[in-house]
Amino acid sequence: MRRRLPRRALVSGLLLAAVIPAAGGGAAVVSAGPAAASGSPHFHFALSGLPAQSRGPRAAVLPVTRGRAYPLAAVSAASVATGANVNVIGSNDVVQQGIINGVHVFTCNPGKDTAQNETTIAASGSTLVAGANDYRLYEPSENRYDSSAGFYRSADGGATWSAGIIPGLVRADTAGPGPYEAAGDPAVAAGPNGTFWYADIAFDRSDAANAIGVSRSADGGKTWSTHFAVQTSAIAGKRIFNDKDWIAADPTDPTGNTAYVAWNLDKNRSSAIVISKTTDGGRTWSVPKKVSSLFTTDISATVVVGNDGTVYVTFEATTSSGDAVAFAVSHNGGTTFTTKLIAPINDIPSPLPGATFRDNSFPALAIDGSTLHVAWSNWNGTDADVVYMRSANGGTTWSAPTAIGGGPGDQFFPWIAARNGTVYASWFNRASGDTYTLAGAASTNGGATWSAPATLSTATSNVQAGNEFSFPNCAPNFIGDYNGITVDSNGVGHALWTDIRTDQFDPPNNADQDPFTATLTASG
Repeated sequence: MRRRLPRRALVSGLLLAAVIPAAGGGAAVVSAGPAAASGSPHFHFALSGLPAQSRGPRAAVLPVTRGRAYPLAAVSAASVATGANVNVIGSNDVVQQGIINGVHVFTCNPGKDTAQNETTIAASGSTLVAGANDYRLYEPSENRYDSSAGFYRSADGGATWSAGIIPGLVRADTAGPGPYEAAGDPAVAAGPNGTFWYADIAFDRSDAANAIGVSRSADGGKTWSTHFAVQTSAIAGKRIFNDKDWIAADPTDPTGNTAYVAWNLDKNRSSAIVISKTTDGGRTWSVPKKVSSLFTTDISATVVVGNDGTVYVTFEATTSSGDAVAFAVSHNGGTTFTTKLIAPINDIPSPLPGATFRDNSFPALAIDGSTLHVAWSNWNGTDADVVYMRSANGGTTWSAPTAIGGGPGDQFFPWIAARNGTVYASWFNRASGDTYTLAGAASTNGGATWSAPATLSTATSNVQAGNEFSFPNCAPNFIGDYNGITVDSNGVGHALWTDIRTDQFDPPNNADQDPFTATLTASG
């Protein structure tokens, strides 16, 4: 649910490095009071809706950059066994109604289940917590369904799931109401002692108020309390928007109270990556600091924390030489960062040729001990490939980029996760048009070599058959901006993606966007 700023040539050079001083003081920002906790799924008064793809419906169109083809990664003898496809929202989804209380609802999808997209997932032991833009709640002030922060929990390694709404964010959540009309861009992270964190953006469409919300669960994702890392008033929101967040827990804090949230702060015509920290379970947050002052058009931060407390951030930066993967590291708890560019990004066109939905080339970051893993979708001159690189020394040096998802068609929306030397990646695979499947691959040697890709989804998703957006000019033009994958304590990967198929939970012949999961088990 991000907004793409105009691409501008702002900084010369590709490989740059600098120490970025802290911006502002270290005083804590006291957030709003905690919201009521929410546990089991709950439903609301009126069902209908128009899912909203972004803060303001707009097309995301990027020019086709000059292609750059990377060599294929070395293929290992490892293989990937895949598990059953599971609809994690299942019977908890709701059918949109065209008329509520005699009023025609602003919906493109009467009679169809609501959408869930932009999936994220994390594991603590065998407990899985996932998130998605979830459009089940009807907002009367908008006369439509709008996005909320859906969460989904499995206590049995992904076999069965419950579904709920993160409390304290949106007004339509009658079980745990918050101050905003909508929420989106979910990010889930696992912390010590069964804690989970859930970050998102929250905002109004009727005015310009917006915020970064952060929720914490101390009981394995059963219940949640919500605070805000930052809240921007309607007046200030006319020039400032807090967008595209990510969150990471600090594994060095055994209480599970320390976490970092990063996002891009869109101000006027610039966009900077900022970061904030909590040490008290999310009740208060430090003043947001710029991760880097080298660039003024940055987007889509991902943040992870090492076992020694080192903070790592990646994002996409625009320079005079083109877009690039930016990598930042802090050895002092986020007070200062050293930033450099580690690889060029040849942005994939949005939409892809012959497609109708938007996409992007944002990099994803994972950590396993001192080894870092990055993946993104790159235009090779003909189609889109998933490109991967790693650092075995905490980001000091990096391997040359290689394609782990290549070949005919387009591979995009990758995510990556690693644990104990096993690395999993998943991505969408598109042959042509508006159909796609989910594919994945694994490395059993820390990313040195990779298995051949395997198809994870048991059905092909057809965007044209799914939910439509942008009322009243309805179109199937949005499937989210990313997918998710994690690794549990048994070394099993769990991919979560936006799937479009008709299953037993849907009205007859009415496919919709649902969050689906499948396991990946690497061997060899």
